[in-house]
Amino acid sequence: MTSRALFAFFALFLLSLAAPPPSGAQARGAAFGTYHFQLDDEVEKFVEFEARTDDRGITTGAMTFTDRARIPDIVDEDETRPAEEFEIYIKVDLDSLTIDKNRAVMNGIIRDSSHRSYIEQWVQLVVLDTGDNRRVPDQLTWKICRRRPEGWVPSDAELAFDDGAFLQWWATDAERRDDVGIPSVNLLGKDTGCQVYPFAVYAFADLLKSEGDIVVQP
Repeated sequence: MTSRALFAFFALFLLSLAAPPPSGAQARGAAFGTYHFQLDDEVEKFVEFEARTDDRGITTGAMTFTDRARIPDIVDEDETRPAEEFEIYIKVDLDSLTIDKNRAVMNGIIRDSSHRSYIEQWVQLVVLDTGDNRRVPDQLTWKICRRRPEGWVPSDAELAFDDGAFLQWWATDAERRDDVGIPSVNLLGKDTGCQVYPFAVYAFADLLKSEGDIVVQP
């Protein structure tokens, strides 16, 4: 290899080290906001959250959610508190943040709640930041993911090694191009939170009224 070619090789190598990673691979980011809203039930709901990921990829944050709808807290089949006594309230420690441009998915664990059956369950909050566009409100959706009980894994007794239960797939409707599909259940290892899907999978809540601001910072 000539000295000129060697110099060019090392120059390209240094450029590759200095080039920033793709936007989707950046570790740092933040999502925060305060939002009042109503759904079809016309009951006021309130969410306040903040999640930040540092240079090391560690996410910290918190979320509080209040729903003035009154529903019973079913702890078990033999114990149900009266529905008229309390509203829904949860406090969450956020430990996961995924950002794609103006959208973010946050995962965490419920540490406190007016419904005891929710405590220690996982929660996921998905938000869309529409910026300064007053005509298009910010969007959000959420869900509580109950931990799946551990159990046996099905296998074919006639095969020395059957990995069929661990195969993964994505089911879609072949006749529809807009069908984002449904993923299979992951049996490998233990779940550590709500599963994060591609953003196209999520459908945001139909807001009857909304007020506040959601900010996503990649």
